[in-house]
Amino acid sequence: MGTIPILVKNAASSDPDGKGPRSCYRLARPLPVFYMSDYSVLGLLVDKLEKAVEVLEKGPFGVTEEGGKVEVAIDDPAHVSQIVQILKDHGIQSEIADVVGGIYQG
Repeated sequence: MGTIPILVKNAASSDPDGKGPRSCYRLARPLPVFYMSDYSVLGLLVDKLEKAVEVLEKGPFGVTEEGGKVEVAIDDPAHVSQIVQILKDHGIQSEIADVVGGIYQG
């Protein structure tokens, strides 16, 4: 089906798992020139990025890392809820959210 980016919920957080080269995500996907209110890119926001990547790499989902960008592969929409549950089971808070809203500033 595709991939979804994994991002830290608050890159400015003092959480040690939120620091480092992967704390800032630049979308590796083309964005429209003008913002459209119906355009979105779903991302997986986590409170502990390094731990989330470690957990997902050990699981059944493919994780790719390139240039500080991390994405998890999903083959079915049901995988999203499975990923969220796996992270919850490991004490990682996560949510699916639109990551484009934070990119456009007017």
